[in-house]
Amino acid sequence: MADFVNGWLYEAGIGETRAMRLENGELIQIRAERTDGRARAGAVVEAKFTRQWVSGRSGIITLADGQEALLQPLPKGLTEGSMVRVEIVRAAMTERGGQAKRARARPADADSPLNDGPDLLAEINASGLPVKQVHAHDEDVFARHGWHEAIEQAETGRIDFEGGRLLVSLTPAMTLFDVDGPLAPFELAKRAAKEIALALVRFDISGNIGVDFPTLQAKAERAAVTAIFDEYMTANCERTAINGFGFMQIVSRKLRPSVLEIMQANRSVNAALQLLRQAERDRGTGAMRLDVHPAVANKMQPMLLEELARRTGRPVSVEPRGEVSIDGGSTG
Repeated sequence: MADFVNGWLYEAGIGETRAMRLENGELIQIRAERTDGRARAGAVVEAKFTRQWVSGRSGIITLADGQEALLQPLPKGLTEGSMVRVEIVRAAMTERGGQAKRARARPADADSPLNDGPDLLAEINASGLPVKQVHAHDEDVFARHGWHEAIEQAETGRIDFEGGRLLVSLTPAMTLFDVDGPLAPFELAKRAAKEIALALVRFDISGNIGVDFPTLQAKAERAAVTAIFDEYMTANCERTAINGFGFMQIVSRKLRPSVLEIMQANRSVNAALQLLRQAERDRGTGAMRLDVHPAVANKMQPMLLEELARRTGRPVSVEPRGEVSIDGGSTG
């Protein structure tokens, strides 16, 4: 594993699959996909047309598992209660605080083959880069290459760099970057432009994005900052110029929630999945007990615990304890 420095590392965890892209041994991008049964982008499924949303233009459909999605445009002659074949064009999301955002769908041809859409492993295989799967009995190369530090940035929305900090806020309309730091505005903006471009790729951020740079009066300075952003931005996107107030907008196609949106949706779920990852790597023997905050215990679904028991060959129990912090769960 020590000589794997370019390509994707992949880990099929319990309740979550994870991937990390390296270039010359450096972390470039991380991905996470929760195995919660949500319809993926690219899936073609049968759904029931439930009701109109915007008359004649869009409507709500119900998938086989009860999930709702927004269908647009509406096929002509579609009546409520009828079945329709659709393609999921953006996966469902959970906004910070637990507010659900429906998946988006469009009509599919009647003869389009039904499929579940590409999962994370299929997507990284399709990139054409080498893929190396790692296992719990291996060295924790994810940790060695900065996985936990990147996840902390995603959970907090704080990304420090030399001379400044990016504060990333998730809103229903867009992902917002605020640039803060003690440097002179032009120098701070130049450094931030690089870090923003790298962060957009690192955390799989897409859709509508806004950046609040320090105010730069000189047009030449604003152009220099955008040139730095363009130099380091490797994902497909379009952007505006930086206006006189320091604001720049970036737009790219959104297929799924970003790593920030995944990690900020529910802290208790994050803690449960992280503890399951830790427990799978535990080299102990005999019965395993997970001591966790009650909110985390509620997220330890039986199927997850059964999978942990299967992988470790150990009986598993959960002990809710009020004195344990949400992030402080442990194995015993």
